[in-house]
Amino acid sequence: MSDGDIKNQQAQARMGRPVDLAKEAKILEAAKNAFLENPYDRISMDALAARAGVSKVTLYAKYKSKDQLFVAAMSVGCSPIYEHAKLEVEAGKPLAETLERLGVDFIKMMLNPEISALHGVMMQALATQPELPRAFYERVVHSSTTILAEVLTIADKRGEIACDQPYMAAVQFIAMVQGEFRYKQELGITRGVDDAELEVFVKSCVRVFLRGWRKD
Repeated sequence: MSDGDIKNQQAQARMGRPVDLAKEAKILEAAKNAFLENPYDRISMDALAARAGVSKVTLYAKYKSKDQLFVAAMSVGCSPIYEHAKLEVEAGKPLAETLERLGVDFIKMMLNPEISALHGVMMQALATQPELPRAFYERVVHSSTTILAEVLTIADKRGEIACDQPYMAAVQFIAMVQGEFRYKQELGITRGVDDAELEVFVKSCVRVFLRGWRKD
């Protein structure tokens, strides 16, 4: 193969990547809507492929099961929040500012009606899909907590905090910022949050959190 052929293939690969990303986004959007509109046990991978406008081969190449596809759809709103936080801290942004932004974005994501409804779908599917919550925990909850632990490790290394148990600290922070917002939503008491109230609450959580893990 000539150098010209290699460069041509590399160029095609670069040009093809956005198409692949767009196709994946289309699959996840179609899956999300299908899960919101139909009982979980009545949705087939064939139907999901048809709804997304892709072949079954394409769908199965990326997602081996309906559970895996559901969890991927659930993670769309969550994973970027934590990945963005890691990029911010790696770029030198103060930990306090990153945690404040992450906390606000996390609560808004959690209170998003579609995310809340998908969580309800998962809980209703427990009887027939007992492994679904475990898959959700590992792919979304544990994965996001691990990324936040990496953020705290970076902050520890540069002297902003003294954190020898970053995963535990990450769990503490996530639990803290959820406050009573999640309970109010699950009980149907509220369907939203006042932005000013949320920012004040999250900033307070960050102050308490950093005080607890401050460098002596």
